[in-house]
Amino acid sequence: MCDYLMKIILGVSIRCGLSWFEVNTLLIPMHLQDLKHWILSKLNLLNWTLEVYDSLHHEGPHNYKVREALECMSKFIPMLADRISLFEFKPRNPPRTFPIPITIMQGIPQQENG
Repeated sequence: MCDYLMKIILGVSIRCGLSWFEVNTLLIPMHLQDLKHWILSKLNLLNWTLEVYDSLHHEGPHNYKVREALECMSKFIPMLADRISLFEFKPRNPPRTFPIPITIMQGIPQQENG
């Protein structure tokens, strides 16, 4: 799994893909199996933030599951970035391998079908 993710980061695993060294923003669609719902996360490689766009934003268990799914990514990406020396090109303040902050975006359009 780690090798596959590193190939994605380096831009060799996806046709027409670019290396993370060449881009500043990544849009990452994610399907949350438990919720049977898609969300979009935006990873900014310049300020190392992770924004979440969820059309079913709710308080409580829903947000907990969304945050839980993203926490894994927020912890794992910095470790991979450190391993491939991405921080040399996309600097991050120390401690560089700390989790990326997650923000669930507010005020976005919401689904009416609940």
